[in-house]
Amino acid sequence: MDEVEIRLRILKNIYDLNKISQDYPVDSRDLMEKLNITSEELFFNAKYLEEDGYVELEKFLGDEFKAKITPQGIKKVEKMGY
Repeated sequence: MDEVEIRLRILKNIYDLNKISQDYPVDSRDLMEKLNITSEELFFNAKYLEEDGYVELEKFLGDEFKAKITPQGIKKVEKMGY
């Protein structure tokens, strides 16, 4: 899986999980397990999505974080037709 596909899958999963529990951010460990990627791959790509304004990250020690999708991220996922 290439970096672009990883980013799209991260964004889509955060979008889906945010629909279920809007008030709670998504835990990085849940994303890692669901996407079957390393913490390094996840953190690198989630940081990229944050820099583009698609997600907000609350970072902890190491590569752990909690993520929420932004309105711009929601528009991106919906524009992709997911």
